[in-house]
Amino acid sequence: MPLAKLSSKSQIVLPAKIRRKLDLHPGDTLEILEQGESVLLRKAPRSFLQELEGCISDLWIGYGRELEEARDEWDR
Repeated sequence: MPLAKLSSKSQIVLPAKIRRKLDLHPGDTLEILEQGESVLLRKAPRSFLQELEGCISDLWIGYGRELEEARDEWDR
């Protein structure tokens, strides 16, 4: 189990292996959840469309592209 030390400024560095696996980059937003005596960090979605695409239903897959195409048509 990887360990991280809390700095004097209350910051932590996530191990590189975990950053690569979760595709985390500088500037990405993380959700922080408190669960009893534990803290859970989770990569926050970059957009609501990204969150919808993560839903179980295949209905939303590719919807971002469709939405952008519809917006382009409206702007004409």
